[in-house]
Amino acid sequence: MLSKLTGFFNRTSLWFTLPVLILLLLILFFSGLVIRTYNELKNFQIREARLEQRLLEVENEFKRKEAYYKRLLEDDSFLERVARQRLGYARPDELLFRFNDE
Repeated sequence: MLSKLTGFFNRTSLWFTLPVLILLLLILFFSGLVIRTYNELKNFQIREARLEQRLLEVENEFKRKEAYYKRLLEDDSFLERVARQRLGYARPDELLFRFNDE
């Protein structure tokens, strides 16, 4: 009689333990997925912040170059100065003297 009772409890504890173990495994699995997804979200947020910073830098550089280009088109004295300094141009009646820096 005692052995029948022990067998009954073993079977009921098996039916109770097995779903609990499966539930625990599922909880561990899905919590791992949630943690991995959260880490990916943080990485994407960091990447987004870096890209936004880079975008601001590029926009500022574009505005600076656009102002430079506009000034080249509108200001003749600025255009002449840039042509003389950067390109080495001179007027037809001028002599240019070039010295070595050595």
